Amino acid sequence: MKLGIVSAIYDGFTFEEMIDNASETGYECVEVACWPQGKAERRYAGVSHIDVSNTSPEYIAYIKDYCKKKNIEISSLAFYPNTMDGDLVKRAANIEHLKKVIRMSALLGVNMVT
Repeated sequence: MKLGIVSAIYDGFTFEEMIDNASETGYECVEVACWPQGKAERRYAGVSHIDVSNTSPEYIAYIKDYCKKKNIEISSLAFYPNTMDGDLVKRAANIEHLKKVIRMSALLGVNMVT
């Protein structure tokens, strides 16, 4: 078992700053927050350290390489939406973003979404 942390507490940090801090603190893995880009609606919901809309091979390789260099494993990608929201527009947006998170998780070889 590895000791890790959810990256949502690193609100305002870049991906690199978040990984650096987790590594320096002694964590072995990170559950990386992947909310849609934009303003948070509530505390920790809105934090995003990986842009799941960017699926370019270069971006994927960069994320993997940076984590490897810092000895940090991505344990999962985090997005906790309400996929049954009464507002059908919000519901559809949440489901669409969740699909992007799932695709990114597969591309990164993480294969876990929370």
